Amino acid sequence: MAIDQNSPLWAHLADWIKVLLTLPDPPPEQLVPATDIVILTAISALTARLSPALGTELRKALPALQARAKAAAG
Repeated sequence: MAIDQNSPLWAHLADWIKVLLTLPDPPPEQLVPATDIVILTAISALTARLSPALGTELRKALPALQARAKAAAG
């Protein structure tokens, strides 16, 4: 999912990351799906700013991670 650089979603994503950083490890069970989605969204958005080789490797790994996060959420 591409997020436009001027989108207000970046602020929401940053807020969620701040929340995640303050949670105990492991996070409370009810927040695990949200935690996974926020982490995967951040990784996905950041791959666009990495070197092409590293970005390609991360993009190859993301579908399996996203499927696992969706299965946990659903």
